[in-house]
Amino acid sequence: MLTASVILRDSVKNTDLVYTYKVPDSMSEIILPGQIVEVPFGRHNGTKDGIIKSVENEEYQGKYKLKEILTIKDVVPVMNADQLKLIDYISKRYVCTMGDAISLMVPAAVANHQNPLVRFVKLENKELALELLHSNKLRSINQINILTYLLEKNVVPASELLMNTSTNNSVLTPLKNKGLISVYSERVVTDTVSEDETTVPVTSSHTLNDEQQKAVDRICEKRDRAKVFLLHGITGSGKTEVFLRSAERYLERGERVLYLVPEISLTPQTIRWIRSRFREGVAVLHSRLTDKQRYEEWNKIRNNEASIVVAARSGVFAPIDNLKLIIIDEEHDSSYKSDTHPRYNAREIAMTRAKMCGATVVLGSATPSIETYYAATNGYYELLSLTKRANPNARLPKVTIVDMKEQVKLGAGSFFSIPLRNSMAKAISENKQVILFLNRRGFSRTHICKDCGEPRFCPSCSVGLTLHNNRYSSDKLLICHYCGYTETLSSIKCDSCGSTEFTSIGFGTQQLEEEVKKNFPGVGVLRMDQDTTTGAGSHEKIIEAFRNKEASILIGTQMIAKGHDFPAVTVVGILDTDIMTSSPDYRGSERAYQLITQASGRAGRDNDPGEVFIQTYRPDNPLVLYAACQDYESFYNSQIEYRKALALPPFKASGELVISSSDEVELARISGDLNKYLRDFLGFQSSDCAFELYGPIPAPIYELRGNYRNVFNIKAKNRSLVIGVFSQVLKDFDYTIYPISIDSDK
Repeated sequence: MLTASVILRDSVKNTDLVYTYKVPDSMSEIILPGQIVEVPFGRHNGTKDGIIKSVENEEYQGKYKLKEILTIKDVVPVMNADQLKLIDYISKRYVCTMGDAISLMVPAAVANHQNPLVRFVKLENKELALELLHSNKLRSINQINILTYLLEKNVVPASELLMNTSTNNSVLTPLKNKGLISVYSERVVTDTVSEDETTVPVTSSHTLNDEQQKAVDRICEKRDRAKVFLLHGITGSGKTEVFLRSAERYLERGERVLYLVPEISLTPQTIRWIRSRFREGVAVLHSRLTDKQRYEEWNKIRNNEASIVVAARSGVFAPIDNLKLIIIDEEHDSSYKSDTHPRYNAREIAMTRAKMCGATVVLGSATPSIETYYAATNGYYELLSLTKRANPNARLPKVTIVDMKEQVKLGAGSFFSIPLRNSMAKAISENKQVILFLNRRGFSRTHICKDCGEPRFCPSCSVGLTLHNNRYSSDKLLICHYCGYTETLSSIKCDSCGSTEFTSIGFGTQQLEEEVKKNFPGVGVLRMDQDTTTGAGSHEKIIEAFRNKEASILIGTQMIAKGHDFPAVTVVGILDTDIMTSSPDYRGSERAYQLITQASGRAGRDNDPGEVFIQTYRPDNPLVLYAACQDYESFYNSQIEYRKALALPPFKASGELVISSSDEVELARISGDLNKYLRDFLGFQSSDCAFELYGPIPAPIYELRGNYRNVFNIKAKNRSLVIGVFSQVLKDFDYTIYPISIDSDK
């Protein structure tokens, strides 16, 4: 009898098993592992979609009568052999169901591609929408963003709308109930993400220097097993050219390449570089694609029509056959780690996938993560170093650390120091460009009561509200960046003393933009942050406008700090550095060093010398001193000693377990139950495991979207032990009663 092992695509804890089905004779010649099938499941003639894990032709020994597979939804497998092997690894490593793992590798746009209906959202009442926006009657920034987007587009696919406004389906319901929008489905022709390749100019490769050539030669050596390289190069050292030359060689051998980038803002630039070099056979995967575009690109990869795949984080799951080179640009970036369940790390998945298919992995960064550099200097990875800028005429920028305490005394104000202001004026007068980096969006950081000093907090989250300009009204908005709660500045009253007098502290990118325009009237200014990049293609439009010198000054958050190449930028200002360097998280210093170094690296990448101004109230901070001279070795040595002393990664593994409840009393009860369980369970383990348990303690943001949260942290000598504990917790605690979320790689 021909049987098939099937895993349900939407399995939950109680149905997360491998099921055996009989293969009908009519399917015996076409059934294959990796196909998506419809199978009968449960009572009342229910059906489910599943993935065929394997096919067996042997006598069935089970005691139950087998049900038959109903249909093969796609004759061409939606998962290849590498991906099928990853199912078990992902479900165990990230403490999730096999169905969760399948959903990562077979997104809904692929699983549902047989259905040609696309959901659209249309603005039905423009006058009412404008009235609500002008009168500030809406209390949700998500609803404001949706109406703003629809006022520009009128009707858009729902997936595009929700993606570009960072919202979800639940936000549409109240707007529909108010008669503002309608939601409907219709058949559409397939759209495509591929550019007209005639619009992409052909660029020739650059002459490699000796360090670059050595790196390419090592990466491209033929080998029969997986290998990991760390390409560590200063900013502007030509890491991208090494990636492209290496990819070129692999493609010439008929092998396929995956090129991962961390930020959506970097994707258009990388696509342009790759298309200009290779012209054909390029596929693109990232979160800003529509469902139809995503399916078209994914299908191109599955059918071996793409030799090189450019992708953000989720591209690590692409169905690439004969994958032999995986490039991970800006490997240190936290964007490679998912912040929703399952909390996978794309770098880690790439390493595992490389072992399965014998691929080479190249991790590239000017500021590698501490764990990665530790692995490279201790023989786990091979270190390749680029110590000079690729352009022989380019030099590292001159970096000035500016003591803002002295500048304030001199009357400079809190925005621009006198040296930065003077250098900006000089650059603009010479037709050069300036980047101002501030890692905080909005108008000002928070609002406090003038009478009692109490901050204005979000009613659903234990965080202060951030002041923003309102494009539809002169009355500014206070917005929670976590749940989207919104209120107008004129309506607020202090919860502690009842005062209506408030003042703002700190400043964000919106307020910085206003100050720049006041100080440099008539000069073109662009701002790139989460508030200005909600529209389709908005990242690319801003970057292209700045590259084409449509503006002299670019203001932005971390989106502008990494990977971009703007030849005309000669001045970079890094503002409010102390906010970045004062994080309580043990990884905070690492992130701050990376951002300062990456932002500094945007200056002086062409023949003109660059200048960087780091504004700080603590000019003697060692972290700032290391970043100012791009002394990664000294920074790394200080951090690795600190982590060793406190038994932090890479010396011990650490994971986090979060309990949440809308009722604080219930949260205390659940935390107590789990605390007793964990201490009893860990007490029975061998002393060799070296477990450490901390908690329960309130989460850094204790109240979030109306839920209170407590945290447990567990350390052990390796990651497998931490994962084992979390797996046992999920087995023994009913998740419908105990709202537990897990991050096994904290």
